[in-house]
Parts: sequence; C-alpha cells; structure tokens
Amino acid sequence: MAVTHPWLNRVVLPLGVLLAYFAVPVNAENAPIGSLGGIAVSLAGLGIVAAVIVDEVRRSQKRLRLIHLALALELVLVIFSFSYYVLALHDPDEFIGLHTRLDALYFSTTTVATVGYGDVSAAGQLARGLVTIQLVFNLVFVAALAGLFQNRLAVARTRAETSEDT
Repeated sequence: MAVTHPWLNRVVLPLGVLLAYFAVPVNAENAPIGSLGGIAVSLAGLGIVAAVIVDEVRRSQKRLRLIHLALALELVLVIFSFSYYVLALHDPDEFIGLHTRLDALYFSTTTVATVGYGDVSAAGQLARGLVTIQLVFNLVFVAALAGLFQNRLAVARTRAETSEDT
C-alpha cells in the first residue's frame, strides 16, 4: 500500500506517539493492571516493535526506510519511558530524579544516547534490570542499523561497479 501523504509518516505518526504517551492516564492508586503488568505489556510492545523491524529487514531491505527506523526508535523510547514512569509511580525509590513523564522520556533518551548525565538514575533492582534490558536493546538496534547501512553501501557500490563495466 503506497502512502500518498508522506507527511503522515514523518510528522503525524511521531506526534501521535508522543501525544499518546503523555495522554495515557496512569497513577499509582488505580493503574489498570499494576506496575508490573504495565511493564510486561510495555516489554511485549517492545517485542512487537523488534519483530516488525526484523521482518521488514528480512523481507526486503529496500522497503525499510529511515522513517521506519526513526518511528521504531521513538516507539522504543516511549515504551521504556512509560515503563520507567509506571515503575517510579509504584515505587518512588526505584529511580532517583524521575518524577514526571518528561523525566522518564528524558532518562530513556539519555540512555539510548549513552550520555547518562546522572541527574536521573536507576536505584532499585527492578529499575536497574529494566535499564539493562534497554541497554541490550540499544546495542542490538544500533548493530542492526549499522548492518543495514553497511549492506546498502555494499549494494550501491556493486551497482556502481556494474554500471561502469557496461
């Protein structure tokens, strides 16, 4: 199915993901499935995102575009951010400096970027375990991205050499 409005992928979808992240109601008293359930659902969502990325790469690398990777990265950031926020609401001692959804998004983003300013940090064992999962996912995601770009460069080089020979 061809997208007739490229701005939909580039602007509306990323904004929609962020809007959903900030709009989903959750608090410590009446979280619909509890903090561990919310984290489990978030990790399941992360697994789905990973499966879609792997499937796209396996089917045809020409179909995988930078916007797909950007959206996947945003979804991963939001899924981990939501998990961190729910965990911090359930047990404020799990994180130091994480009080709002923006704090959680900031922490998730600095974790992906491997910056780690130290103003927000995982203090509890569950939080550290969740951050470890994000770090491993980041390594796999970056390796897949590097492999994709390397393969595209190799294909472009082969095409260029083939066109020079003809």
